Amino acid sequence: MTFNGVELTQYITVLEGFSLWKGADFDPQITENTILSGSEFNYTRRKHKTISIPFYVEYESSEGYDFLQSALNVKEPKELTFDIYPNRVFYAIPSGDLNFSEYRLSGKGTIKFIVPDGLAHATYTRTFEFEKNDSGIFEAEIINDGSEEVTVDYEIKLKKESGFIAVTSPYGLLQYGKYDEEDGYIDRKNVTLLSNQKGDFANWVDGTTFYENPNKIVTTQMGYDSELGGRLGTMPASFPTSGTAGAFGYGACKEYILETPVEQWYIWARAWFETGFETQNGEWCLAVIDEQNHLLAGMAIEKNNRVQNKAAIRFLLGDGAGGSIVKREFDLTPSLWIPPNPYGNNSRIQGSNMFDLVKEKDRVQFFYNGGYYPFSASQLNGKKAKRIQFFVGNYAGSDSSVRQFVTHHYLNDFTFQELHVPYWKDVPNRYPTGAVIEIDGSAGEIRVNKQIRLDDEILGTKYFKVPPGKTKVQLNISSFGEIESATATIKEVYV
Repeated sequence: MTFNGVELTQYITVLEGFSLWKGADFDPQITENTILSGSEFNYTRRKHKTISIPFYVEYESSEGYDFLQSALNVKEPKELTFDIYPNRVFYAIPSGDLNFSEYRLSGKGTIKFIVPDGLAHATYTRTFEFEKNDSGIFEAEIINDGSEEVTVDYEIKLKKESGFIAVTSPYGLLQYGKYDEEDGYIDRKNVTLLSNQKGDFANWVDGTTFYENPNKIVTTQMGYDSELGGRLGTMPASFPTSGTAGAFGYGACKEYILETPVEQWYIWARAWFETGFETQNGEWCLAVIDEQNHLLAGMAIEKNNRVQNKAAIRFLLGDGAGGSIVKREFDLTPSLWIPPNPYGNNSRIQGSNMFDLVKEKDRVQFFYNGGYYPFSASQLNGKKAKRIQFFVGNYAGSDSSVRQFVTHHYLNDFTFQELHVPYWKDVPNRYPTGAVIEIDGSAGEIRVNKQIRLDDEILGTKYFKVPPGKTKVQLNISSFGEIESATATIKEVYV
């Protein structure tokens, strides 16, 4: 016999009359009725258990007595175990005196232990694994071979995050987190599909037809290089500028064909258009073309005046049937300086030669020289961009010589984005991937990665016990969650 870690039976001998098999002290509560026959049953309770240990001892001195009293002197119930009752422990406290009959330091007495809960507790635990049943629900069958109901502890390891954890049984329900917590939501973002910086336009190809105006005839090939910060629009020393009836101009076209057409888009780019002589002419045009090879929107910089250094900025919109409409026009002096030229060399050096172009459903907006210019375009609603084209050339009737062809006619940097692209935005959930959730049935608390999370408990949670026999319990988590493993653990008790 051991009490509070002290083996008492090395000092005392247990006598006949000791028994652990006296059973529970049941106490039915009954109400007598003065009129009706019989009694009315209310409930039954189980009283505390009393374990009496009759013993014999031969003390050699008072030290033996002092030792025994010291071992029994506790202020709260302590562990009481017996070799004849293996793997079970009582939580007991001594009661009364020893009722000792002594003769010459020897004698007989009785140690009386009170077990307040009246139970013997197993010194081991039993663990049951959760497994998926035929319905795909994690389920465990708890087998309680004791003779009294017991609390259950759970450990759940998540393979994928969850916002909700629940344990269901016939005897109660444990719920934590938020049942309708979402894993994420559909958000929108802008996605860069094309980015050409510092003159790297290697992914653009030669175009044969410039669809904003097919009368701008392609007669040569455009190049690009990294000179002067990088540029697209370098042209050969000479190229044909005549020979086609009805031609508006002659030059070269580069284009980028989108793998997937895009309805809503944004262009950010840098332009350089600058003359060296007043007698120079030139055409510069960036255009976005739809799946039917019709213009959606574009911007043109054009100079056809040979007696003044005067050009024009033109904002272009498609008419929905293949035509091009000038929606807004600004006069431009294509000189070196700032002002008057926002697209001259000085502007390029300062990094202020940018422009942008946006299409959102039936609305198109241009940015030019610090101002925004929006336009309604219902004819373009639902139309998707398929290709981006850039044309550089000269008017019919002008040649490609230094005196007649504008000196600088480039696209410096270029970025194309698809707007408002739907994507799944993950919301970090209450119980993250890899989390270990521990539910302490006896303490009535939940811990997540060793941290107590009492606020997670949902109203109505009941920390239930499982009775002797078999009990099935199930785990429920968020629909998007996933369990790696789970266990239920009990420590059996006996009346």
